[in-house]
Amino acid sequence: METGVPICRCGLKAKIATSWTDDNPGRRFFGYKYYGREGHCRFFAWYDATLTPRARVVIVGLLRKVKKMERARRIERICWLCLLIFSITMVLVMK
Repeated sequence: METGVPICRCGLKAKIATSWTDDNPGRRFFGYKYYGREGHCRFFAWYDATLTPRARVVIVGLLRKVKKMERARRIERICWLCLLIFSITMVLVMK
């Protein structure tokens, strides 16, 4: 692991970010500070060492479980909101 922040080809300090791809889940890297803007220098350097195959499998599995739970929670919130709206509507109609 390097110490200090590298300087990109543009002369700016690189920004540290985290990869969430299946090949490098949770692995940090340095990249161009203004990545995505026109004319960026495409600087890239890994900060963390390569993950072991087992760590990669575990992290990807955990990420999938988290996403599944987040989707279920979103659906639950929508159901509760619909129930609340329905209940308020029924109270107002019954008056």
